[in-house]
Amino acid sequence: MSPRFSIVTPVYETPADVLEAMLASVRAQTFQDWELVICDNASTDRTPDICSERAARDSRIRMFRNPSNIGGDRNYNRCFELSRGEYFLGIGADDIVEPEYLARTVAALDAHPEAVFCHTRSRRMDPDGRPLDPYPPREFSASRHPSVRLREAILHTDQIFVCLGLLRASALRQTPMLKPHPYSDSFLQAQLALIGSFVEIPEFLFRRRHHGPTMSIYDRAPWVSPEHRSAAFFPHWRRIREYFAAAAGAPGGLVEKGRCLAVVLRYTLRPRQASRLLRDLGMAGRRVILRTPLGRRLRDARRRAA
Repeated sequence: MSPRFSIVTPVYETPADVLEAMLASVRAQTFQDWELVICDNASTDRTPDICSERAARDSRIRMFRNPSNIGGDRNYNRCFELSRGEYFLGIGADDIVEPEYLARTVAALDAHPEAVFCHTRSRRMDPDGRPLDPYPPREFSASRHPSVRLREAILHTDQIFVCLGLLRASALRQTPMLKPHPYSDSFLQAQLALIGSFVEIPEFLFRRRHHGPTMSIYDRAPWVSPEHRSAAFFPHWRRIREYFAAAAGAPGGLVEKGRCLAVVLRYTLRPRQASRLLRDLGMAGRRVILRTPLGRRLRDARRRAA
């Protein structure tokens, strides 16, 4: 029989003590009908050995290894493809879930059949596990109108959270999953908001490790997909395009689709968007120049000067 709950963890060269802490927190759950799917992204350290050892001790843990690094987002999707549960939880290899996390989130989605996502209040912790300031609470709308939920998902917060919470697998299958792009999680959040509502439990049952200053969207690109390492790309232009595509496919009649498109237009016309779009153009031009002979000479000269 398939487990009711699939927890998935994409891993890549995670420190042993951090990985062990995550695994221990999963095994300590009071809700026991779960599987843990681990996908190692071609780590060269002891990460796959640690995961394989734990899988050998607990039949609920299933370990898979990619022969080459396929990028962070594709590895997350691979985890979902291998999962079997009615509910799906993606957690980082360095995150911690408190013992009641699964029980409380499953009960919340069971009680709210219209909801597609559930999470609890979350605390930050530093790389050594010491507590930092908590993440702010989020008020989610229970509106039956997709346009209201979309507005909440893309306008009322700049934080993306759907990859770190409980999802209905049936809803996730209705989306394109994570695309190999630095803003892929924001695309997924918009898609899920059009399908159903979100729920937050006002208890601190999730701890997320914070590794210093947030990586820029341009620096994050190679982690998401290795081919972005040298290619010119336009993340903010693409984000707007994906939002418009999601709105155009929103459920409901023409009036509701029009409201969804208006939400995305409002997002596009935010004052700070112009600077983001211009920065995309500048960064893409810089990458193109650096691939020319002149650009390579300039880069080499800068390295020698440093």
